[in-house]
Amino acid sequence: MKKVVFFILLFICSWSMVFAETEKELFDKGVLSFKKNQYQDAIDEFSKLIELAPDNPDAYKNRGVSYMKQDQYDLAIKDFETAKNLFPELKGLYSNLGVAWYYKKEYEKAIQNYDLEIEMAPDNHVVYFNRALCLAELDRNEEALLDLEKTLRLKPDFYWGLCYKADLLDQAGKNSEAITVYEEAIQIDPDNTYATEKIAQLKKKGKKSGITIAPHPGDDIQAKDAIQKGYAIQSGAFRNQTNAGNLKNRLIQNGFDSRVLVIKDSNDNTWYLVRSGHYPDKNQAHKAVVSLKEKLGITSVVRPYGVW
Repeated sequence: MKKVVFFILLFICSWSMVFAETEKELFDKGVLSFKKNQYQDAIDEFSKLIELAPDNPDAYKNRGVSYMKQDQYDLAIKDFETAKNLFPELKGLYSNLGVAWYYKKEYEKAIQNYDLEIEMAPDNHVVYFNRALCLAELDRNEEALLDLEKTLRLKPDFYWGLCYKADLLDQAGKNSEAITVYEEAIQIDPDNTYATEKIAQLKKKGKKSGITIAPHPGDDIQAKDAIQKGYAIQSGAFRNQTNAGNLKNRLIQNGFDSRVLVIKDSNDNTWYLVRSGHYPDKNQAHKAVVSLKEKLGITSVVRPYGVW
């Protein structure tokens, strides 16, 4: 999905400067070859143009985009940087740099370029989306979700924006919320199977783990199976949803991330488990237990992440 959406910002810019007719012909040939997916031919035409007009930023930018289509990211970045030196305000230039750095797995550099693009085009929903993808690669999912909210405020019917938001909610264990967002995406594009398949996977995962996800608005639902590694701390197990919510809110107000896990046991009884954190080893989890006891007087237990 990421590649499908990322290429939204890989566009060829139009002729924006006045040059001799021969130069314009080369430019138009390059654009035509690009549109026909003949990327090497496009590179050749833009290279001829650069020989005639070495100060044309559009030629470097478009050749860079053509290089990107052939996965030649170093050459693309070199062309984009040349275009930037010639015309720093060139539309879409920083977005394309962001894409190139993304594919080189240089996510911080990609984000820096998206920041610059957003300064120039704060109403471009795709730039926020692409920056969200980079943030998520750095495990900065909360920031990524904020960017996705901005994306969807600018374009509420952006199918892939909704899907990626749902993906991150799924990763956070908020399965009920994820399903709701996938359903919104399906309403926008019922012929696209991505959201439909993701819903089916979530429901199948819930069945395998022996958990029924209860639809309680406002709760943070964790329904991952035991494949997830690490540990969490559990501060309470309630039959009453309100009591669980009150404890969760108290923990959040005192600086502890917290969520409510809604499960059903073998007797079909619904339980609301209050969990906090995701720790890579038991020592860190036990330190959190001690900290919680000292700060709030709450006794917690360490539980394997995803085990009920």
